[in-house]
Amino acid sequence: MKEKFKYVIISVVLLLPFIYSFFYLKAYWNPYGEGNIDNLPVAVVNADKGDKGEKLVSSIKNAKKLKLNVVSKEKANDGLYDGKYYAIINIPESFTSDIKSASNKDKYHATITYSPNEKSNYLAHQIINNVVTNVEKNLDNEVNSAIVDGLSKNIEEVPSKLDTISSGFATLKDGTGKLSSGSGDLKNGTSELEYNYKKFNAGVASVKDGTDTLSNGINSLDNGISQLESANSSIDELVSGINDLKAGSDMFTQSLNDYTNGVNLVLTNTKPQIENLKNQACAAASAGMDDYKQQCSSLTMLLDTYDKLLSSSPKLVYGNQAINGGITKIKENENNFRVLQNGITTLKEGSSKLKLGAQTLSGGSASLYNSSIQIDSALGKLNSGATTLNSGLITLDNSVKDAKDELDNNINNTKQDVKKVESLSEYSKSPIKVKTKEVNKVNSYGTAFSPFFMSIGLWVGCLMMLIVFYYDKKERFGILGQNTNKKVKQILCYHGLISISSIVLGLLLQLLLDIQITSIPLYYISLLLIGNAFMGIIEFLIMTFNDIGKFIGLILLVLQLAAAGGTFPIETVTKGFRWMHSMLPMTYSVRLLREMLIKIEGNILMSNMIIITIIGIFFITLNLILAYNKEKKLKK
Repeated sequence: MKEKFKYVIISVVLLLPFIYSFFYLKAYWNPYGEGNIDNLPVAVVNADKGDKGEKLVSSIKNAKKLKLNVVSKEKANDGLYDGKYYAIINIPESFTSDIKSASNKDKYHATITYSPNEKSNYLAHQIINNVVTNVEKNLDNEVNSAIVDGLSKNIEEVPSKLDTISSGFATLKDGTGKLSSGSGDLKNGTSELEYNYKKFNAGVASVKDGTDTLSNGINSLDNGISQLESANSSIDELVSGINDLKAGSDMFTQSLNDYTNGVNLVLTNTKPQIENLKNQACAAASAGMDDYKQQCSSLTMLLDTYDKLLSSSPKLVYGNQAINGGITKIKENENNFRVLQNGITTLKEGSSKLKLGAQTLSGGSASLYNSSIQIDSALGKLNSGATTLNSGLITLDNSVKDAKDELDNNINNTKQDVKKVESLSEYSKSPIKVKTKEVNKVNSYGTAFSPFFMSIGLWVGCLMMLIVFYYDKKERFGILGQNTNKKVKQILCYHGLISISSIVLGLLLQLLLDIQITSIPLYYISLLLIGNAFMGIIEFLIMTFNDIGKFIGLILLVLQLAAAGGTFPIETVTKGFRWMHSMLPMTYSVRLLREMLIKIEGNILMSNMIIITIIGIFFITLNLILAYNKEKKLKK
């Protein structure tokens, strides 16, 4: 039975590197994977009155990153302090309304309170905090997307509003075009009216001159009749005067007929135009154009004068006919004194009427002349104003056209620019995408830490072999005990055992764990080199320094746990450990095994393999020399 137990001990010691490495790696092979991280219990207190809080809880559950328990605030607090939950996530009642406030004038930040109990497990706090940080980032992206979506919709409405403005400009352009065309017609009409009125004004001036001449002639006639009346006895002079009067009367009648026809023609041709101009000027004055008020007044006076002329013309003709009748009778009865006396008397009466008519005609022609001058001045101003108005309206029409063209160009440019915001809300969710291009990808947490724990396992295995076998007081392991006199052979046996243990470690890990080996031959060669190098170091310490050597071996193990760079980057540890890093053998064993399990880099592989080999050869040679010397002493 004791013999069998000895082999059990040997088997356990040989399996120590595997046992240490396997169970630790198996337990933490993939702690962040599904089925592991989603077992971390976290309490959620959802007080949200909207739907965003429930959606947030569902998104975390669906991501399978944590084990969420939606409970009351009291149960959450109790569970946090008694260790049931690692943390509490509090969602406030205003969570949904705060998120929706992003589109309002008054904006509020949606706040989630995360309360971890770091005393329960600090790494659990780090893991949960990472999940909450990702949730915060996703919520920020969602809110930013909603903000950008609302902004995009508002921007996309701009072109349609600009189209409405453009349509208004088109209507305005049509109006200014018609106004410009109308002002052109008005300008042409006022120019033509001014031209015709100048002719009319010249005729009025001629009429005035004629009426002045007629009035002077009538005055002379009246004086002559008066003299005729006083010199009634002078028949020859009277007859001569009658003949002259008859000739003058015929001439006057002809002039009067011409004048009357001319006045009627002018009045007939110009009165409708004057009335039209008066209506336009008065309408413009009513619209607030002060420049047209004087023109409206002048044109009204001109039309009144036209009416007076029309009413005075028949009287003038009637008076002339009466004069002609009297002169005719005088002419017919020139040999009859009494008839002549009567004729002179009648002539005197007709002369008085003619004088009165001539005075009326003279006054009317003077008024007509003065009014025509005012009208001519007003027509000049009207024509100048119409010209200015037409020029201004043409400028306005061109400006409106240019403005519409510019607006249409800007609308087209705006539509092109607005297209840039299409799908902006979706883009804003992740405006920057980080593309990961892995170099020397590590498949799992366990793979990353396997080189470190395999090295520790081999170191512990070597240490335990010597402690168990070398210091066995019952000397059950023969040549492996400290009292053997075959020291050289003992050294070789220990290296044989660690070689077996290294091969067993590599084989069982390969079979039982998801380890992907880059090169199987190099994998086992590396394990053999590392195991024998470590055995050489520990052999030297224990066989040379005994109990002190065991203590040094344990101290080296602890130092290598901190300074070998197997877990955290060596740059993150304290300065003293960084200084030791290059002096520790496990530094190079970790680097060498990484080449075997992740990806081989030739220069790294060779440099670390050479260092491990040198360490192994050095200590194995040294141990053999020391063993040989001890063996010689024992034989003496």
